[in-house]
Amino acid sequence: PTPSPPTTDFRCPSAAAVAAMEVEEVPFTVNITRMNGVALAKMKVSNLQTVGELVESIKHAAQAQDLQLLLAFNSEVLEPERKLQECGLFEGCYVTAIRYPELFLAATYDDGTTKIWSAESGDCERTLEGHVSAVTSVAFAATGLSLILGKMDGTAELWSVTSGEHIRTFAGHQGPLTSVACSPNGKLLATGCFDRTAMVWDFATGKVVKACNTHRGTVTTLAFSADSKMLGTGSEDCTVKLWKVFEKTAERTLVGHEGSVQAMAFSPHGKGVASGSMDSEVRLWSTISGRCDWSLGGSGCSVCAIGYSPDGMTLAVGGTDGKVRMWSVGTGSNTLTIEVSRGIRKLRSVAFSPAGTLLATGSEDGALHLWGNQTGECKLSLQPHIPPGRHQPVGVFAVAFSTGPVPHRSLARPGNASKT
Repeated sequence: PTPSPPTTDFRCPSAAAVAAMEVEEVPFTVNITRMNGVALAKMKVSNLQTVGELVESIKHAAQAQDLQLLLAFNSEVLEPERKLQECGLFEGCYVTAIRYPELFLAATYDDGTTKIWSAESGDCERTLEGHVSAVTSVAFAATGLSLILGKMDGTAELWSVTSGEHIRTFAGHQGPLTSVACSPNGKLLATGCFDRTAMVWDFATGKVVKACNTHRGTVTTLAFSADSKMLGTGSEDCTVKLWKVFEKTAERTLVGHEGSVQAMAFSPHGKGVASGSMDSEVRLWSTISGRCDWSLGGSGCSVCAIGYSPDGMTLAVGGTDGKVRMWSVGTGSNTLTIEVSRGIRKLRSVAFSPAGTLLATGSEDGALHLWGNQTGECKLSLQPHIPPGRHQPVGVFAVAFSTGPVPHRSLARPGNASKT
């Protein structure tokens, strides 16, 4: 009998198998830097290496195996399991190494400069310069990867924290901006302006999703609720308005102040909103009923800044007398007074750290301090900003905290949360 011909397998290999066969190992060099641009190392890598393997190589070279590091490229935190070729890295590119957890503080100055400080070491990690007009307000995006700057020229600018690059400009107002806020869900931006309007923008598209234009005076302050569904605005018309961001219903107007509302903040649980005005009064309102639950007065000076502690139990109130007064939300009593600076209209901004143990203050005289909110002790005084050609520090307009870029979930471990 005639032997049967050999059987041939004509099945095609899978796309993944083909891709694996086609990928060749390609060596190249990357530059590892800190956020402030200081060079850390020049590493020879392979396109088939993972980000996690590169992190381990950096730690080994630095003899710091216990160090927790994130790598960022093009304003993106790189996930440890991704291969370098998937991240778009190329010969000679710059990758930013960021230690985590690390507490950062952004401060804007009268000359248009913004600095990002390490609240732990006191080092300036990044400086954003080149603004023609003053930067009046600042807010970190929820991811910690970028921050928003509100400017006197009426625009808001989105900047990368990791690369220091300008990403996008939000333009549409007809006057100087007074305030900016980023929603906790990371999707929205709000801007307040001298043109008596507030706008809510989509972070991804840069488009306006809501215009709030019923105030009869400058929108001086604004804030998002914890669930990102409500925007609060305060105005020179002595009112506070609460807007439902995704609904077409009319806003709720809170009436009671007898002076321009200069500061406001939502409680972390979202059921209350605090406002302070030039009549020296602080009011705590219910976001559900709209009634004033209690009010504080008697400081004898205008309120210029307000901040809730993360647990919602303490309210920090900054006054034009240069003092920050801590109030118990539960009892309405003054628990601590911190004398930040002396003189009229010195204090401009306050902010609690994410863990609530520190309070940052920025002042008109250029002072930038971190205080312990239990004792009122000054924990850190950051170096004043003196522009080239000047002999005196310029004032601090606004301050904002961030725990920095968020690590990939597979890297997050219990106990890694910032203690400050």
